[in-house]
Amino acid sequence: MRRLLLTASLLLAPAAALAPAPPRRAPIEVSVMGFSAKVDDGRVVATWKRYKRDDFSFYLLVKSAADRTPVYPSAPLIFSTDAPGQTRFEDGLLSTGTWHYRLCILTRFGDLWISPVASVSIDQAAVRRAAPTAADFED
Repeated sequence: MRRLLLTASLLLAPAAALAPAPPRRAPIEVSVMGFSAKVDDGRVVATWKRYKRDDFSFYLLVKSAADRTPVYPSAPLIFSTDAPGQTRFEDGLLSTGTWHYRLCILTRFGDLWISPVASVSIDQAAVRRAAPTAADFED
């Protein structure tokens, strides 16, 4: 069964309790993941290319204001999934400042492939969302 773990960066204890085991090898940066993080309507939308190899274990998304080069497991984990088709995450827990996001792929062999860092500057105007529309409500 696929597991999806969504956590706020401030709730590190629950994320750490459910996070996968740390990698067994030093991380290697892979520039072809297509990772990006962009501000869109009061949230940061992170997207990446699907990893197709059979050694896939987890996508891990980390975020930090203090560390310009965050890496799992030392950086705060904000998203984790073992579903290889899940290639998007929306971070709606924003505060002003510059935030550094990085995608990490953990393999079943303990390898850790990491994307280049995507840095996003958030000002007060970026934190606000547009007024709701009909699509924002259920019948």
